Amino acid sequence: QDSGVRLEARAGIGLPTFDIADAAEIGPGGGVGVWYSPVDAHWTLGAEFDFGMHGGADMTDEGKTVSGPDVNVYHAMAKAGYTVISNPDSKISLVLNAGAGMVMFDVDAPGADMESYPAINAGGKLFYAVSPMIDFVLSLQGDISFTDKDVLGTDNAWVWPLAAGFSFRL
Repeated sequence: QDSGVRLEARAGIGLPTFDIADAAEIGPGGGVGVWYSPVDAHWTLGAEFDFGMHGGADMTDEGKTVSGPDVNVYHAMAKAGYTVISNPDSKISLVLNAGAGMVMFDVDAPGADMESYPAINAGGKLFYAVSPMIDFVLSLQGDISFTDKDVLGTDNAWVWPLAAGFSFRL
């Protein structure tokens, strides 16, 4: 019996883009999520938590190339999604989602504190049913945090959690 609840676990990469890419490199990451959708409904509600471990980007300091401080990024998002591709005869489904939450940046530098910023999210998830209760999932998410330019050097930081994993129906 499908309760409509899904638990998801993923691993992949965190891809910083635009101005934040000047401070942080691509790095490993992962995430978990919990989703609820009434059986046979096309909409879903969820909460996801992602993290990324990013090495500091290379910078030039007094003619020498040095690496900046490492940056850990934590994403906490509430989301709503809609199933745009689903067929009872197919093992594949596609959900598009959007949401809002917080992104936290933990810079490994002397005197630096973890900074939290409001953020929005948009993305998609491609599911492939490997059994009646387990799906393989590919997740592409884009998180935009509205940061403090004086702290991170940009007034918005775009980080893309890209991951694969499994979704378990309860």
